[in-house]
Amino acid sequence: MSTVSWTTLEFEPKERHQDWNWYAGLIAAIVATIAFFYGDVFFGIFAVIAGIVVIIYAIRPPKHLAIVINDSGVSVNEEVIPYPAIQQFWLDETDKNDKLLLLVKGSFVPMISLPLEGISAETVRAAMKDHAPEVEMHESRSLKIFEHLGF
Repeated sequence: MSTVSWTTLEFEPKERHQDWNWYAGLIAAIVATIAFFYGDVFFGIFAVIAGIVVIIYAIRPPKHLAIVINDSGVSVNEEVIPYPAIQQFWLDETDKNDKLLLLVKGSFVPMISLPLEGISAETVRAAMKDHAPEVEMHESRSLKIFEHLGF
């Protein structure tokens, strides 16, 4: 089998208005204030921490991913996912950007989505078909909603 490789960004960078961070912080502060008012201290602290984490992740730039499909498995930035751990794969060609979806057993994140950039879906399909079954899968609807909201 020949090696198939490409580089891509972790996620598509979003252009956000400068006020986006203020709105996120304001919403977290309002939720925390209401929680503290009703005596739910733990949820109030959770709302503050969640607001801070959302803002931090919103301002960070995407990482570059180096993806390699070879005889040993699928590598993402030197982390190898061996073929026995990959239960199935699917090439999602419905959006403007194609994605390789991997269902991985024994992983903290069972479904991994890898954007295809500069490589055709047919090339990736040919590299994967001998190692895992191709079964139709879709990303969760909550991910689509979060992408629409600007996350």
